[in-house]
Amino acid sequence: RSPVSGEGHSHLLPGGFNSLWCSETRVVEEFQMNQPIPPYLFAFAVGELGFREVGPRTRVYSEAVNSVLDAAAKEFAGTEEMIRQGEKLFGDYDWERFDLLVLPPSFPYGGMENPRMVFLTPTVIKGDASGAQVVAHELAHSWTGNLITNMNNEHFWLNEGFTTYAERRIVEAVQGEDRAILNTGIGWKGLNEEMERFKDNLEFTKLKNNQEGVDPDDVYSEVPYEKGFQFLWRIERQIGRPAFDEFIKKYIATFKFKSIDTHTFLEFLKAKVPGIEKEIDLVLWTEGTGIPPDAYEPVSNLYIKIVSLANEFKLGRMPREDEVADWRGQEWELYLENLPKVIEASQVLALDERYRLSESKDYEVKVAFLQLAIMSQCRNFYGEVEKTLKEVGRMKYLRPLYRALVQGKEEDKILAKRVFSEARECYHPIARGVVESIFAKHL
Repeated sequence: RSPVSGEGHSHLLPGGFNSLWCSETRVVEEFQMNQPIPPYLFAFAVGELGFREVGPRTRVYSEAVNSVLDAAAKEFAGTEEMIRQGEKLFGDYDWERFDLLVLPPSFPYGGMENPRMVFLTPTVIKGDASGAQVVAHELAHSWTGNLITNMNNEHFWLNEGFTTYAERRIVEAVQGEDRAILNTGIGWKGLNEEMERFKDNLEFTKLKNNQEGVDPDDVYSEVPYEKGFQFLWRIERQIGRPAFDEFIKKYIATFKFKSIDTHTFLEFLKAKVPGIEKEIDLVLWTEGTGIPPDAYEPVSNLYIKIVSLANEFKLGRMPREDEVADWRGQEWELYLENLPKVIEASQVLALDERYRLSESKDYEVKVAFLQLAIMSQCRNFYGEVEKTLKEVGRMKYLRPLYRALVQGKEEDKILAKRVFSEARECYHPIARGVVESIFAKHL
């Protein structure tokens, strides 16, 4: 900060503004960032902010509320270790600092990878450091997305597929293979559900798709993330991890600070891995609809155990205390995602009585459970549904809850409309628009 007085600075100022800008009491801020970025990564954060130091190049910022700052600092204490693992995998971290900003609950996304300062939803503060997963994703964008950028939204998978792959590699390095596989398994389930959702609009199941005249919020889905991840994972399986790691490093070094398209990536891949197009159908992967036959559901002992417990639920068996004693949010999320979409209301109640899922501090778990409750017409939890829709603005949670309500009975629809009319002013305009389009489609 340097107060600017009238002398010597007039050349900086457009004519006529000098007297306005050069008063002794005015402070002029100057910011400098030497790395070039595409315009969508440019953002301001304005407010009464506090911060905590959590690493040599990381501070956590939020509104100056001690309880939020302390919880965030604890949740993200492992950030420096993640940056180091990222550097090992993908080359130097080119942005000097990696700061985190926890936004108010109305922030509509999980995170936004703004360079040097990532924006985060407060719902990633879960109290057990598992929120670091979202941080791993935004950190990975520092290489894939921010350093190499998709040319436009039709090549969005180049940002998100790569970043989902990179995130899982970082998580594997820091938290172990089981965590990374749970994460992949949850993504696999999500990808299959998107295929169902877009069955009448197959264009949006392609990695590279035509978006002319389309609202990006209507196309937004897990396809670029999870199908993109699956494509890169398929290449890794083909050539082996050591060779793939070398390839990724070369790719980043070659195209950093540039915007590219799918064709450029594929040409580079074919040049660096001769004959790859004979082993993998690159056109099917990038331009085909649906999930290619050589995509792959992950396998680990923990993963298989959780899915088989979910399958046993269909036979009326709930997991025993000792089977779930060490489960964290991700385990529960995977379990709930693999239950039938609709179960008996009495089963919903029994599940909650034993495991208190409706009260989970982890919104992934809570929302998956509440969705099950709505679909199963278990009205005991509608108070909790309303409370959740009023305290959270993240679209990942608003979408499934509103969608479940508007597809339900008449009274569910009435509830959805009432809650939205009471909560809409607290939602971000983008989130408001998304909920309105769900209403337009189903009401």
